[in-house]
Amino acid sequence: MSYRDQTASAFRASASASAFAWLACMAMLLFVAPMALAQDKPVSGTDPRHPLEIEALTSPQEVLRKLPAARAALDAQDYEGQAKLALAEANACRVTADWSCQRRAGSVAMEAADHTKSVYLQVRSRIALGRALSRLGDFSNASRLLTEARQRLGAEKNDALMADVLLAYSSISARLGKLDESYRYAREGLAYAPPATQPEMHIRLLRNMAKVASDTGRAREAQALLRQAEPLLPAVEDPKLTAEILLEEANAARVLGDADTVEERGRRIGAIGGGLENTQIRGLGFETIGHAHRMRGERGQAYAEYTKARDAFAGLRLYRDELRAVREIVDLQLAGVSREHLADTTARLMMLTDEVARIERESAAADFEERLRFVQSEAALAAAKTLVENERLRATVSENRFRYSLVGGALVFCILAGVIALYRQQRRYAGAMRERGREMEIAIATDFLTAVHSRRHITEAGHAAVANAIAHGHHFAIAVVDIDHFKRINDKFGHAVGDDVLKAVAAAMREVCRDTDTLGRYGGEEFAVLLQGIGEEHALPAAERLRLAVAGVSVRVGDQVITPTASVGVACLTPGDKGFDTLLIRADRALYKAKAEGRDRVVLAGDIGDDASSHDQF
Repeated sequence: MSYRDQTASAFRASASASAFAWLACMAMLLFVAPMALAQDKPVSGTDPRHPLEIEALTSPQEVLRKLPAARAALDAQDYEGQAKLALAEANACRVTADWSCQRRAGSVAMEAADHTKSVYLQVRSRIALGRALSRLGDFSNASRLLTEARQRLGAEKNDALMADVLLAYSSISARLGKLDESYRYAREGLAYAPPATQPEMHIRLLRNMAKVASDTGRAREAQALLRQAEPLLPAVEDPKLTAEILLEEANAARVLGDADTVEERGRRIGAIGGGLENTQIRGLGFETIGHAHRMRGERGQAYAEYTKARDAFAGLRLYRDELRAVREIVDLQLAGVSREHLADTTARLMMLTDEVARIERESAAADFEERLRFVQSEAALAAAKTLVENERLRATVSENRFRYSLVGGALVFCILAGVIALYRQQRRYAGAMRERGREMEIAIATDFLTAVHSRRHITEAGHAAVANAIAHGHHFAIAVVDIDHFKRINDKFGHAVGDDVLKAVAAAMREVCRDTDTLGRYGGEEFAVLLQGIGEEHALPAAERLRLAVAGVSVRVGDQVITPTASVGVACLTPGDKGFDTLLIRADRALYKAKAEGRDRVVLAGDIGDDASSHDQF
């Protein structure tokens, strides 16, 4: 159960003691003021989309050309029209994957919408801007805008907007690596987006669920979800959405080893990207075709497709997408394809890794704060709804002096009961929040799969340890351990077996670590070990113990035994190191040197050349 679910459960449990008082209050109000309560009907924003916003799904460039004339025809005070045209522009920018353009258009839409009384436009503009910011890596502000969108919805019963908000939460959670939450948000959104009335939203939610299923090794489930989406595609006429469904079908087929389907879907994706002039979709098409070639062992052709994908992503500054393509290229170069470019590609890989890590570090701290702010906003919304209801009742019963007196007395009773109940709820809720906060601290510091420290904990501990070592002149070293050919294990035996190997490797290394060492999973099949008080003369033996520990692991799968090996890069703190990041980069270089020399070995950073000249390459 996720953090939000558990805190909500605690809140509901604490409220049960006051449920009877509230029910008694509402029963009294219903008895004395039936006319007032009969007027309680949901208000729903149903502002239609501008025709250009719909046209943008199939002709985004044409819409961008039409927008200046459409804006010139508007009155300066027509804020509703300005907001709708800005949403049309944001949609066109989204289809062409121009996230900076979508951010600008979303900002204009939000500013214009806030001059209107349309909750529909205010919510949609915040969703559009939030999506653009999440694509640009600004997850903190994206989450804040979605929280504002929920708050603006208030008491309105608008299923379409609620589904849109949940879809945005799902997408942001997936980009932050919170796959369980992404799946849960999308599944929750399906209840607000039935296929008969909202086919496009239904498809998008199924797409997010299928992506999570594929990424977690549940390819059959992903295919079943996508089969539900396919019959709805002709009704929405959205080529970009069609490309996204094709991409998820290719991902599922890749997990199942169906290279022909992967290539066919990749070519269709590329054709859609060309028709829409969407460089990102074209890049995804190249990458998908590259996967198909690699599955068949066609390394040269795979290398060419991955290179085209890398160039497409780099032009849009899509660092995560580019990092994914560059990793495939490095693997092929290590296998002998265009090996002469390995140094340059490795330098780019390290730069991208650092940039993505920086973005993740900046977003991680804000993420917890946003979750707390979301829970608080839910409580604020509940209080606001109660206040609105009370005001509406007062206005209605004022038409009849007799009813006004009765309702006034009932309201006094309800308010007193509510104050007492809310006070008790608040105390219990605060206790539950403190307990959940302690649990969250432990969860954030621990890798959920291997039970060793998480990347965030390793990074924070590393910065603190290096700063202390520099300040006091102590020895310090870091070892980066990467399981050799781990992808082959996943491809051959499946992700569940791969997870068992990761657990076994982590347990083996933990056995040989000292009490003062800090072992953590740095990402995927890569681990990092902080070696307190270790100088250059002891660094190699310490790293060799880690390598031998991995070599001693054996995982039985049926009648086969998996015996993994590992490459280790180790770097010792030197006077030239300015901080943890510099030391980690040198250890990573040593790791890639170990892999380039044949894997299953330890390389000390001081053994691979002049650190200063190597650093210049990065």
